[in-house]
Order: sequence, then C-alpha cells, then structure tokens
Amino acid sequence: MPAPLRPEFHEGQYLAADDVSAIVRYGRDAAARHHRHLHTWGIASGLEVSQQPREDAPEYRRVVVAPGTLVDPSGREIVVPAPLALSTAAQAGGLTDPDDPSPRPLMLMWNDVPSGVSPSSGACGGAAEEAAPRAEEGFALLLGAPGDELDLAEQQPPAPDAGPDRLGDGGRGRVLVGFVTWGGGIGGGFTGVLAEANGIGRRYAGVLADRVSARGGTLELAAEPRPVAGRVGVRIGGTDGSLDVGRFSAAGAMTPSLRVLSDGSTRLKGDVTIDGGLTVTGPVDSPLVSGSVLAQSGTATHGVVLPLPQGVTQDQVASGDVVLHIQVTPVAQASDAPAPGGGSGWNGVGALPVVLRCEVDAARRLVCLIAWYGISGAAAAAGYGSPAVLPGRARYLVLAAAAREPS
Repeated sequence: MPAPLRPEFHEGQYLAADDVSAIVRYGRDAAARHHRHLHTWGIASGLEVSQQPREDAPEYRRVVVAPGTLVDPSGREIVVPAPLALSTAAQAGGLTDPDDPSPRPLMLMWNDVPSGVSPSSGACGGAAEEAAPRAEEGFALLLGAPGDELDLAEQQPPAPDAGPDRLGDGGRGRVLVGFVTWGGGIGGGFTGVLAEANGIGRRYAGVLADRVSARGGTLELAAEPRPVAGRVGVRIGGTDGSLDVGRFSAAGAMTPSLRVLSDGSTRLKGDVTIDGGLTVTGPVDSPLVSGSVLAQSGTATHGVVLPLPQGVTQDQVASGDVVLHIQVTPVAQASDAPAPGGGSGWNGVGALPVVLRCEVDAARRLVCLIAWYGISGAAAAAGYGSPAVLPGRARYLVLAAAAREPS
C-alpha cells in the first residue's frame, strides 16, 4: 500500500474534478491522522445536554443539546452550530423497548448531506450538464438502547494511514454526549437528563504525549478551563522551578500545600493523614506546622536529659520556632527505698518518702531527689541514716508546640 499521496500541479495541466477533490482529501486525511495519533477522541467544547418543560405535555421534558464540537474515533471533526431540541424519540433515530425506564445514551455521529449546486462552465463557456455538489458535513443524533454506552470505548480506529469517516469495521464512530430517560411507553416522552450512568459519563478529547513543555516557563494542570476558588491544581516551574500542589483562588493564584523544590526537598503545609506505612530516609527538618503539637513521654531517673519529640530539634527550640511544655511527676514506691548492697533484707515497708526536688533545668536535665524517713532494720544496720536522701525517678511528658511556621 503506498504512502499518502500529496497533490502536485504544473503549468498548463488540465485539472479534473478528482484532482481538485484530492486537494481536499489530502488536508482532511492529514487532520484526521493528527487527531487520532496525537489526541484522544471525544467532546472538544460545548454539547451540554439539558432539559426544558414541554408546554404541550407538562409531565415530559424537551431535551436540548447545546452547540459545540467533537472529534470522533476516526479523527473526524463534527460541528454542531446551533442548539438541538428533541421532544420525540423519532428525532433521534427511534426508540427501542419504550417501557424500559433505564438511562439511554444520547450520541452524535457524522452524517454528510449533499447541499446545493454550484454552476460551472462547460468547454465552450456554456453551463455544464452536471455541476459538482457541495457536501454539508452534518451530524445525526442517535438515541441508543440502555447499555449501548458500554462498548463505546472499544470502537476500533481505521488503519494508521487512513483518513476520517469510517472506522476499522467500516462503521461510523459514535460519541456520547449525555443520558436521557423515557417514560409513558410508546406514546410517552423524555422524563429526565443525566450526566452519567453505569459509571460512564461524557468523554472529552485529550492529548497523547510523553512530554508536555510550557513555553512561558510555568505549566498548570486544572480540572476546569477557568479558575475556581478552592479547587485543587498542579503547577510546575515558575521562578523557583518547583512543583506545587495546592488550591486555586478565583483569580487563578495558587496556595501550595505540597512543594517539591528544585533542590529536591519537599515541604508540606496543613494537616496530613497517612493511611498505611510511612518510610522517611534522610533528615526531617520539621513535622510541625503552626498550631500543631508533638509529644514524648516516658520514665527517667535523676540526671537524665529528657528527649525531645521525634522530629523536633534543639535548634528549633533555641530559635523560638518550637515552645516546650514539660511536666514531671515523681515516682516514690517502697521498692525504691534503700536496701543494703541490693539485698533483700529490707523491702522498704514502713519507710516514708518525701520528695525534696522534682524539676527540669534549662538543659531538660531531670533533678529528682527523695528523702526516706523511718529507715530501720537491715538498712539502718548497713549505715543508712534517717532520712536517707537518694536519687529518684519521675514520669515525664514533653510537649512541643509550633510557635510559628518553621523558618
């Protein structure tokens, strides 16, 4: 099979109708291949489906398809220049199983119509017996049966070098624009309009690309063509070359919640919920954001420096980014009373502990001293006086609160 043929002409050449048609075919075929191989088929703009009351039958609705454009699976462009209003199923190709209330797909496909006659000159200046007609690149609105939308994604495109119009199986491509419901049997009417059914909705045209580059240095991904306040989007590039995920304002400005900077570091702002495991390799600058609190608890003995909550550094405390709140509670049990040489000659029963000091100094070092009164028996014989002042234990709770956004 030859590659696509490009029409070429020379001075003095007689042009037949097919020569001129080849010019049109060449452009149409090239455009269709572009649509098929660099884009995905679907709605390009407009074609929203809405409903209006019917004055002649208030229990039913008039279905209206807005103007717009689409590209079908063959790569052919279909243009709907004006609104389409449907009151009967016959206007959309008829109705199957009128008693079924299930959603029915409303689809568009191309339908060329010969349109008008352009007079042409004969060989001697007279009118030609048959003039070349124009073709209106029209469309047909098709009301499918419930479930017909399930195989639309499986439509097979034509051969790679083919032009538009026919699919691989010889049929015409169909593009879903919405769903309608029908009631009242064969003499009934439309009862509603739906955006999707069976998990399938309107299909929009897309792009097939392995690389997308921004000419202005910033690339944005958004779910709407115009900024919508509060909606999430992605922005790549900008003055610092970062990747930002955040929410747009009505004016299009973004407030990032996640930033990946050009040096490879990542910053998060706001609450983070993790469902599943989390593995972090490398240092964590700060897990704190304004208003959040981290905690560390346990039991420590006299002279031990209390640890900071995981992810909090001494530099953050020193700079004022993090404020510490520390609570210590002494632990004084009979088992903590003195026993000579670690022996079991005395179990501390009858001894009275008095907490002399239980506090934390500026370096978070625990100071816990306990005086034991009523020492007797083996402990007294071993040289423990009364009271005996000994190092003690304490339960601690360290709270780290973010005083401001980490610098």
